[in-house]
Amino acid sequence: MFNAATAGSCLSWHDVPELVNPVFIAGFHGWSNAGSVSSETLEHLIEKLKPRAFAELIQEPFVDFTLDRPIGQMEDGVIETLESLVTELFYWHNTDGGRDLILMLAKEPHLGWPTFARTVLDVMLKLKASRLFSIGGVQDTVSHYAPPVISVVGSSPYIVSATSSLDDVIRPAQYFGPVSIHSYLIHTCSAAGLEAVSLWGHVPAYLQKGPRMVARIVGILNKAIGLRCPVEQLHQRAIEFDRRIQEALAKDPNLRQLVEALERETAPSASAPKSDDKVIRLNDFLRKGSHDDPKR
Repeated sequence: MFNAATAGSCLSWHDVPELVNPVFIAGFHGWSNAGSVSSETLEHLIEKLKPRAFAELIQEPFVDFTLDRPIGQMEDGVIETLESLVTELFYWHNTDGGRDLILMLAKEPHLGWPTFARTVLDVMLKLKASRLFSIGGVQDTVSHYAPPVISVVGSSPYIVSATSSLDDVIRPAQYFGPVSIHSYLIHTCSAAGLEAVSLWGHVPAYLQKGPRMVARIVGILNKAIGLRCPVEQLHQRAIEFDRRIQEALAKDPNLRQLVEALERETAPSASAPKSDDKVIRLNDFLRKGSHDDPKR
């Protein structure tokens, strides 16, 4: 059972950095990480910006171990290591004069969503952050040939409109169904008078990666926040990824027919496919050498 008192002490501060008008950017492994868009966006920002860790979030109070079992390593019958469910929080100073950043890549919590969201809010208030960006990925019945689609959910009509104006591929979300931790974060920030916006990259249901989508979202963040995070490596990765997809299509006529059928879709949905006939099994082919979220 979730223990709110325990959760209240789950944040360990190593430093309280002085930041300039910071923005909190959050990504999550799990249900909202289709195409690894969420995790790879944060991983790219952390790799390129090289931020500094300032706090640790202990996620054990928020995790149901029967749903997401920790990874362990055993050698000769002896347990050598068990996965630590500790998430680092980072800060980054924008030397170009724009807004500083707070970065977090965590597992989506199973338990205590309001308390988890309040913990993020406490960090924002302490470091005087006025806006949250959360990044998600959603499976959609679209082809990888199609123009990208990014949905936006925000804390107010103004923030949705302002974010939509950053790129012509962004559209306000139209959705009814199960929500994610992103919705709780937006709701919590809104109740506290802070701006919050969630960007969702729509990725083909038959792919486990979306480097082109990650590049587009990083570019949007660059524009929205005043960053200069490079995206050239992501573009090169997307080119190589497309080449591997073409190889898979050439080898499998059923796969090719299904992708061609998706190309003929005129009204892509904003939700995951409803049946397995929309999901192409490219796992063995496309996951070689990758670092996929094990929950996908």
